Amino acid sequence: MNKFETLDDYIDWIYDLGPRNESRTLRNIQALMNRLDNPQDKIKVIHVAGTNGKGSTCNFIYGVLSRKFKCGIFLSPYMGLMTESMKINGQAISPQAFMAYIDYLRPIVEDLKAKGHHITYFEAQTALMYKYFYDQGVDVAVVEVGLGGLNDATNVVSSPLASLIVTIALDHVGILGSSLEEIAEKKAGIIKAGRPVFVYPQEPKLMEIFEKVAREKNSPLYSFSKDEVKVEEMNEDYNQFAFRTYPSVKTRLIGVHQLYNASLAISFLDSFKEYFGLTKDDIVQGIYSSSNPGRLELISKNPRVLVDGSHNAEAIAAMKESLKVFSYKKLIVGFSTLKDKDYAYTIREMSQIADLMIITSVDNPVRAFTMEELKTEVLKYRDQLYVEADKKKAYQLSKTLAEEGDLVLWCGSLYLVRDIRELEINKEN
Repeated sequence: MNKFETLDDYIDWIYDLGPRNESRTLRNIQALMNRLDNPQDKIKVIHVAGTNGKGSTCNFIYGVLSRKFKCGIFLSPYMGLMTESMKINGQAISPQAFMAYIDYLRPIVEDLKAKGHHITYFEAQTALMYKYFYDQGVDVAVVEVGLGGLNDATNVVSSPLASLIVTIALDHVGILGSSLEEIAEKKAGIIKAGRPVFVYPQEPKLMEIFEKVAREKNSPLYSFSKDEVKVEEMNEDYNQFAFRTYPSVKTRLIGVHQLYNASLAISFLDSFKEYFGLTKDDIVQGIYSSSNPGRLELISKNPRVLVDGSHNAEAIAAMKESLKVFSYKKLIVGFSTLKDKDYAYTIREMSQIADLMIITSVDNPVRAFTMEELKTEVLKYRDQLYVEADKKKAYQLSKTLAEEGDLVLWCGSLYLVRDIRELEINKEN
């Protein structure tokens, strides 16, 4: 077995395990967790699924609980290195610990492969996360589903403290299904016997699916109406709203959709406030302290640069609505997207609101457009376009084009947003 030396070597090993290439089941991840003595069932897990809003909802809950407890959070996708996907009270797993866990997992993964259990990169990452959180003695862990729910690797947990389901929209249709009902059935897979589930307001036909599964599992189901969320103020710096017995709640996550995500988090936290010994003030302060990198995040103030990872129709619509709280003269949009997304809708919507538009590349050889292909698609909807394959040059161009009062927005792909954030963070280097 080759000896790894750098963090990149270890991360490359995980990625080289590849995505799932068989029918999606929990068979292989369960075999791996059995070898690790099932750490996922020895910690308290709050499990969060849905199409859009998972990361924000996770961060709201984490923002509250990490103030008083040793709280882990697992996010997929994540910003930065893979080590950033798992944190405890604001600290990502150290490179040294990450590498030590890979050294521990490698021979087990290789042995399982020889016995007919091919472990994917996300299964290995998930196993590492659960083992790390257990070894670190977290009081509770907030875990975001990677894809779907029913057969997602994170769903190897048998009895979470609670499950939460956010919005349902068409995404990953080749894997999850081509209708909202099919997708909802996959998300409902995280509802576990006797454990409560908290559900974001849904269309009646989708809520019926969740209610049916909850009845079958004898799981209490809690939801709310959007009418219960009262908008009090919205601006570039924060949103303020009232929800049930919580007046004047502020969040720095911008957009009306974030008020509903925060309300879902509050719904859960309020139900468990005695369990965790939380006051209403703990909840309100935690909601305000929460952040979610890469979601309408202001990464530069001069010029103003926003990044947003929205990449499906529902999320793009929410982002467009959220942009209304920002004042600007011109909107300069930096953009790229992947072939397996609803790219025609995204390109059309972003073309309509952009005064100037720049397209660039995404580091994903299998799923990315060539620059010529993307240029052809964008020019169907607009005449003006800057084309720059080099992301660093494209980002610099967007800032150069921005005059006083303008706003730059980079969006269309989380891979792209991750890279743009890194360019801004490391610009001095």
